[in-house]
Amino acid sequence: LGADSDTLASYQVLKAEDLTVSKEVTEENRHGQGSDRLAWFWRINSAEDSQKSDLCSPFLVYRVNWLKAKAQYDHWSEELKLVQHEMCWTVQWFQNQELEWRARADKSIKNGHRAYAEKQASMWAEFAAEGIKSFEGKWSMTS
Repeated sequence: LGADSDTLASYQVLKAEDLTVSKEVTEENRHGQGSDRLAWFWRINSAEDSQKSDLCSPFLVYRVNWLKAKAQYDHWSEELKLVQHEMCWTVQWFQNQELEWRARADKSIKNGHRAYAEKQASMWAEFAAEGIKSFEGKWSMTS
């Protein structure tokens, strides 16, 4: 791109490990955090030499805010996945309860027991149908 040698010396090749969020920022009271280091691009200060970094620099504030926002985004992305799986698990549990009560109804000798088991199976089937209807478009049965 035609950059001078000083600029090329400041910027390095990005590696996958450079793109991870440091535990030092996300877990401020974690034991052993002094051994963690931020990726090289967080230490670059475009206004002055990276060796003479000012702790009150607006660049540092932007970097910390970005890291916090990324950690929060990652947290909520994980929460979304968990809730989607929980929706699926809930419906599957309702369906399993229906099957169990249907099996109990089939094994029942007394009419009263069979009627109760059929009522329970019907109730669980309604729960499953309502869950499928409520969660439509918000979850995936393939999960």
